[in-house]
Amino acid sequence: MSRPDDAPTPDAPAGPPRWLLVMLAAGLSLLVAVVLLLLLGVVGVDRIGAVLLFVVLVVSAVVGGWVVRLLSPRLPPIRRPPRA
Repeated sequence: MSRPDDAPTPDAPAGPPRWLLVMLAAGLSLLVAVVLLLLLGVVGVDRIGAVLLFVVLVVSAVVGGWVVRLLSPRLPPIRRPPRA
């Protein structure tokens, strides 16, 4: 018998599924990387070395993950049918 002060535990976590958040972060990271590379082209960088490309990829991944962390509480939860 459970105590009356126990909070009910939901079967599924609230919010969007984790795979959706990962895909959203990957898409945003790709968008940030493209924007950074276009900005480098506008500035006049003709050749991009391996180190600069690595920096662009790391910065875009961090920015994409940070934006998804900010957006994830605001996203509506996905209703899932109960498991049988």
